[in-house]
Parts: sequence; C-alpha cells; structure tokens
Amino acid sequence: MEADDRKPTLVASTNDTYSCSISISHSREKELRKNDAAQEGTECVEDEDLKKGEDQWTRDEDLEVNYFKSAQWTPDGTTLLTSSADNQIRTFILPPTLLDDPSTPLSLTPYTTHTFPTPVNCIAPYPHYTLSDPSTTLYLSCPNSLPIRLSNILSPTATPQASYNLICPTTEKYLTPASILWSSPGTHFLTGTECLISHFDISRPGSGSVTILPTIPSKRHKIKGGGVGMRGIVSALSLQPCTDPSNTSILAAGTWTRWLGLYDASGLGGTVATWDISAAADSESGIGGQGLSQVGWSSCGRYLWVAERKSRGVLVYDVRVTGKLVTWLEGREAETNQRMGVDSFEGEKGMEIWTGGTDGVVRVWEGVGRKEGGVECDWEWKAHDDPIGSTILHPSGTVITTCSGQRAETNIDVLVDDDDTSDEDSSDDESAPNSLQSPPRTPKDTGRTPDNSLKVWSL
Repeated sequence: MEADDRKPTLVASTNDTYSCSISISHSREKELRKNDAAQEGTECVEDEDLKKGEDQWTRDEDLEVNYFKSAQWTPDGTTLLTSSADNQIRTFILPPTLLDDPSTPLSLTPYTTHTFPTPVNCIAPYPHYTLSDPSTTLYLSCPNSLPIRLSNILSPTATPQASYNLICPTTEKYLTPASILWSSPGTHFLTGTECLISHFDISRPGSGSVTILPTIPSKRHKIKGGGVGMRGIVSALSLQPCTDPSNTSILAAGTWTRWLGLYDASGLGGTVATWDISAAADSESGIGGQGLSQVGWSSCGRYLWVAERKSRGVLVYDVRVTGKLVTWLEGREAETNQRMGVDSFEGEKGMEIWTGGTDGVVRVWEGVGRKEGGVECDWEWKAHDDPIGSTILHPSGTVITTCSGQRAETNIDVLVDDDDTSDEDSSDDESAPNSLQSPPRTPKDTGRTPDNSLKVWSL
C-alpha cells in the first residue's frame, strides 16, 4: 500500500492555541475555557496562573514559545497527559465520540492544568489508571530540584497527594531523576539519576527510596567503578514484558554516556549485562548518537530497541545474545538534543516502530527484527511543521497522538534607552523587594508561526 493511501486522518487538535509565546497561549487557553463553560452553561473557574497572560508586560521566560515537550496516553486510553515549556502538565480527556465524524476534527481543550515552580523532567501515569475511578487517576512527576510528586490528574490544583525524597547524601540537595518508571504491580516505582537506580514504595510518602542499585561499584574510584558496570546519568528505563510466574522481568537501563544495562528481578536483582553501544551506532550502523534517550521492548521480550539523541536511526538488539545487534532502522531524523519520543506496537507483521522527526514527519517500520542490517521505513506522513517530541499509539492501536514544537530564541524589543540596560541593572533574586526590575519587553514578529500543537490521528 502506498504511503499516501495510509496517511492517518486528523480527528482532534489543539490548533494554534499554543503556537505562540507562553503569555499569549495562556490568554488563548483562558478564552477557550470561557467558551466551553458558556456552551455547557457552567461558570468558568479562572486559573491564577493564566492571569499573567493579561499583563501588559511579561517576564522574559513568558516570551518563549510554548512548545509541547512530551505527551503520554493513560493506560485506559481515555486521557492524554502533556508536558509543556511553561512548566505545566495538561490533561486532555478525549470524548467517546472522537471517531464518529472524522471529517470535522475536534478542538482539544485541557480538562486540568497543573503548574509547577520548576521545569518537569519526566512524568508517568499510574499503570492502573481508570478514568471512572478517581482513586486511580494518578501520575508521578519529577520537577527540577524538588521532591518527586504523586498527583491526581483530575484535581483542579497541582497540590500533590504525596511526595518522595531523592536526596544526595553528601550535598543534601534534591536529585532530579532523568527517567522514571512504574514497576509491576504499580505499588513501587523506579528512578534513574547519576550512576544510580532508586526503588520507591508509594505507600511511604515523605520518605526516600527503599532500595538502591548503583550502576557502578564506586564513584570514588579513579576510573569510575574500576571499569565495572556503567557510569553516567540513567536517562532511560524500561521493563521487559512479564512472562515469569514470579511477576518479575528484566529491567533495561540506558545512560547519556551511551551505555546499556540489563538487570534481573525488575531491577532489584543482579546485573545481567552491560555494554557500550557507541561502536554499534557510530561504526557498524552509521546512524550516530550522543546518549540514550529511550529504550523499549518487543511484546515477546526478545528484542530491545534503543533510541539516542542526535541520531539518525534506532538500534535493535536480541537480548538472548548479549550485545548482539540484529538490525538498525535508518532515516529517523532526530539530530537534536531534544528528546524525540519513539513508540512500538505489535502489528499484523510483527513489531512496529513509530517515531517523529525534526522535519515534522512520522515514520513507521513494520516487522522489525525479521530483517538484519539497515532497514528503511515502510511508510511515512507529514504531521507537523516543527519537530515532533512524542509519537504515541493508543492501546488499541487504531489511534495515534503526536505533539510538536521546539525551544526557540524569541526576538524581542527592549523598550528603554540603551543607557539604562547595563549589566549592573540586573538581579537574580526576583523576590528581593528593592531589586531592580528587568526592562519591559515585547516580542517581535519573526514572520513565522511555530507549530506547537497536539494532534490525534485515526489509523
């Protein structure tokens, strides 16, 4: 079948609501909520965090484009959870009538918006999430330099139900996980930080990890662990699909230093294997890369796929033979430091790999693992005009979601005299009552509208 015949149909989108600066997007979002409330005959509850969009002057960071960093489906397939440049987690609940009239795409408006004081590194919805049961509508978040939070998606505020501390024992500062993963059966979760995988019990709020797994024997050794294990920040975590009656499986972990590790007993056991993937990515396949951003498994648990930042492809390993590279998927346009999400699905021809690129194109590889060597994508389609941060399939496999956008420097006019803008007229302490304020700024018209959007497609 030709690629043109297989292009999915757009059924829902945020349109241009967020294709602008942070401050303007907040104003647009507020108007959408007012309109929705008017149609439903209810009163619109104003979000204090959106009021800053009404100010004549805004902070410099509010002039940045409000791009989508990531998106995830909840396990029951009813809700989308997104993370954006404005440090907000948004919830989009999709209606049951989503696919009734594909000729008229629905306009998506967030059901809840949770504002965080710092950027959010990663999020993870509860594995037993059920929209009809509010006690299960939970998600974990990792705001920078703060405790890990457990929050309710349906709550109108970002106040967490519980928090968990991950603190460096030597400096006593909060460590921010670069990766987070719920472990089966959803009573515990794992986090990845520098040379460390930590295991938390959600029934112990306010406490630290119950178990830790150092990825190297000692950080004090001259060569970081004496050459044993893998060093670096653990940037990717994924559990092998469970086939063992003991309800345990192999944990795959990857680092920004381009190492891959396998750990027994869902990450609580011993080290199965560790190896450096740089030779496979640079020399053998030629797709390049500068650090693992994501790892994932085939449904049978045999194949492990590996995605890197600044890479032109995806590596696929056979875990039955440690470090055996089976194939690599060529043509993935992801030569950027931005995380570019990858998803896998078990289709009619075997494992499928779906990923978006910096060119706004979604590419699909089918029957992954059946061929050796380099493999080009089977089909593709243009979904966005900016890089695609996430490409995620609905649990049913009939709907796919993409989100787009990228960090961009905003051209600004400084509406003050040059004599008043010396380096001395600045202060890092915004809370200081007598600190000098930054000059008021307004965005310039760059002539191009960014594509910061969330789209839902029917396959």
